[in-house]
Amino acid sequence: MTREDRTKGFLVAFDYTSDALREIDAFFRKSGKAIIALTVREILDEQLAKKLA
Repeated sequence: MTREDRTKGFLVAFDYTSDALREIDAFFRKSGKAIIALTVREILDEQLAKKLA
């Protein structure tokens, strides 16, 4: 994201630890760039709309 000067990125995983979510939040606070953490379950359940809004 930083190298390509993007303001939003996506990370897909089966699940996230609380430490990983804290790091995503810290990255946003430090850089102003948002990482959207999606789980495979959310994608399969088609719950993307509310996370991307």
